[in-house]
Amino acid sequence: MTSSVLVTGATGYLGRHLLGALQRQNQPALALVRKLSDWQSLPWSNEVEQVVPVEGSPLAPRAWRDAPQLSNVRTIIHAAGVVRHSRNDAREVDEMNEVNVRGTLRMVQAAKALKARMVFVSSSGTVGCFRFPDLAADEDAPFAEELAGRWPYYASKIRAEREARRLAERIGVELVIVRPPVMLGPDDHKMRSVGHVLRVLDGKLPAVPQGGMHFTDVRDAASAIARIPTLDVARPIYHLPGTASTLAEFFRMVNEVSGTKAVSRSIPRWTTRGLAKVSALASKRPKWLPDPVILEMSTRFWGLTSLFAHELGYAPRPARQTLADTVAWLRSVKTEHAHSDSRVTISVNVPAS
Repeated sequence: MTSSVLVTGATGYLGRHLLGALQRQNQPALALVRKLSDWQSLPWSNEVEQVVPVEGSPLAPRAWRDAPQLSNVRTIIHAAGVVRHSRNDAREVDEMNEVNVRGTLRMVQAAKALKARMVFVSSSGTVGCFRFPDLAADEDAPFAEELAGRWPYYASKIRAEREARRLAERIGVELVIVRPPVMLGPDDHKMRSVGHVLRVLDGKLPAVPQGGMHFTDVRDAASAIARIPTLDVARPIYHLPGTASTLAEFFRMVNEVSGTKAVSRSIPRWTTRGLAKVSALASKRPKWLPDPVILEMSTRFWGLTSLFAHELGYAPRPARQTLADTVAWLRSVKTEHAHSDSRVTISVNVPAS
């Protein structure tokens, strides 16, 4: 019998594309979902009709890991996680650490019980964050704790990588860590990752910080990750580098492919840092002022290279093609919403690299 792949975070942006990529590669897949009713209500679940949903949480694998449909799972792709770029609410930070760190460790233990390979989808920001442009980290790079370790999300991913590696080596689990940058492209049904692009289309980008951006196409990342279960021997770490640029260059590309007006105003780095301090000290932050973590990250640069991505058949499509497809999808979704209900608005959490 052909071995199967269990995907966590299956209802998310990357998860959706991962399931599609696995199906195209004729790899049987199972999707770990909180509730079966949630899966059945997804408007796109019919795109992956061959996927078998399994009810459960990465935080409690003992409740589901002995299910008979999992008996042939030989790879777990752990793509579930929480992204929050704020220090303001200690409880939310704790909840994010619970999912991102403890949830990952529980999935390593589940891989041990299932005798499966564990693929952990982390983030390029754990290693690829810099004070200056034109720098990049390969798979042998150390963690960027001095910079990225100051921000809760990246701190949680660094901790998850480190502790998962330690646990996997101790209990004898093959752990593969994949680090993609920001992922763009169509079908971001939760409207999170594409927030940068949406702000341009909506004319809500008043000025551009002097930091950097690094992105790739979610379809290319998903196809590469979906090949890992087919490998006899996998590397401990794979990077999936895309296009690294300044934020000004990134938004200029979005303007070009969307036909929107370019934003000429830039925010000096010292001004952004000052705003971050004001934002951190304000008892009640004005709505127009971003969270201090977002402001701090917007002054940094993000770069990634890979020694091994070619082994996954990874060849990201041109940046402008990804952006053009992202823009086209966003406009089609907004048109659908406008036609179905004029009162509908689209809200997003703007991501950072």
